Amino acid sequence: MKILRNASAIWNGPVPTGTGSMTLGRYGTTIPFSLKSRTEENAGTNPEEMLGAAHAGCFSMALTSILEDAGLNVGSIETSARVSLEQKSDGFYITEVHLVARGKNQSCSNEDFISYAEKAKKTCPVSKLFSSAVITLDAALA
Repeated sequence: MKILRNASAIWNGPVPTGTGSMTLGRYGTTIPFSLKSRTEENAGTNPEEMLGAAHAGCFSMALTSILEDAGLNVGSIETSARVSLEQKSDGFYITEVHLVARGKNQSCSNEDFISYAEKAKKTCPVSKLFSSAVITLDAALA
């Protein structure tokens, strides 16, 4: 089975002063971005935040699936992702993603939740995409 999803981006002007927008999937949600939104705390978003959101969403779904496969009742899972973009001698790299996951109303111990979360970190498709980056995890029941 192959699932295809679409997104697009457009950029106008030189990088320092130009602007762009990213359009997400079938609903056509458009989000502006610029160099300032990538390097400063301004309105708009940037590719790294979008990747972080995708990773947090994918991880939460993967962890939920693992908990369900273990026969556990799943409450809710809230995950955030902090993506590190670093400049090296040959360009910019995403070098690290730090996930923070909190489970609420889970039917397992904190230790088991952490173990299941570690498995989700390794098996989530977005984690696999980021295999060249260090992915750290802080998981606990809330």
